[in-house]
Amino acid sequence: MKTLFKILFIATALLVLLAMFGGFALLHHGPGMHVVLDDGEFFLGGGGLGDWLGASLGLFIAGVVCVVVLPLVLLLGVALPLLIVGGVLALVVASLLGVGVVFGSPLILLGLLLFVVLRNRSRANAAKSTSV
Repeated sequence: MKTLFKILFIATALLVLLAMFGGFALLHHGPGMHVVLDDGEFFLGGGGLGDWLGASLGLFIAGVVCVVVLPLVLLLGVALPLLIVGGVLALVVASLLGVGVVFGSPLILLGLLLFVVLRNRSRANAAKSTSV
């Protein structure tokens, strides 16, 4: 299965490179392109400094969005609510346990007193049986 994914990744990378080289060759070595889109005419193939600057700026902004903004949106949109819900649940459980301890404290003290009394009695009985 790992080999299949490696082959698919390599094939995808080669296709992307082929598309990049094809687009570069089409824009710079062809006769020029005239694209009509929604009554707007675009002439491709000139490639002046402004075109390269605009394309570079657009690619930089797209890269920043993909590398910085998207992970932050996922982190704050998914992980932060899960952390908040987990914190609220932990607070509810801690408060219930605290209330249980406060209401059960007389029984806890009674149990501790019985434990101390019975423990000393059992030690005394054990000491008498070994000394005799």
